[in-house]
Amino acid sequence: MNRVLTGAMLALLLTPPLLAGERITVQQIQQVMEATDAAARAHDAAHIGIYLDDAFVKEIEFQYKDWMAKVKIDKYEYLQLIDTGWMNVDDYDYQRINTEIHIQPDGSSGQSYSTIIEHMNVEGREMTSRFREYATYVLVEGKPVISEISGHTLLGDTTPY
Repeated sequence: MNRVLTGAMLALLLTPPLLAGERITVQQIQQVMEATDAAARAHDAAHIGIYLDDAFVKEIEFQYKDWMAKVKIDKYEYLQLIDTGWMNVDDYDYQRINTEIHIQPDGSSGQSYSTIIEHMNVEGREMTSRFREYATYVLVEGKPVISEISGHTLLGDTTPY
């Protein structure tokens, strides 16, 4: 029993974020969300890129005919995709609602859960997109960045319960 307790205590004490004193906070995650949301409203993909880890991955699920499709892209593909997409969009509006933020017990990372609503006009056609976003945040050299975003396009009544 003593060995198990000693092993558990050593594992806890040697956790890198605790040794380095680096623990991600809710406030840091909120600041990243505010900065990237402002950049999205300004159509500034380069500014969004500042807040993405080099190993960033975005995984998107969406309905295609009778199937659910899944696409996975890296940081540079994502930034190029949104930058190119904004060239064809007029009257763009971006909102983040129903956000929750959680920090892992060891402080090494955090997650946010949000609904992203985008209203836009593409070649005279009004469109609304709703995306349930799950984002993971980590500290890289003391700076909070997004390491992963996953989620799915919401169809039908998307009112949260």
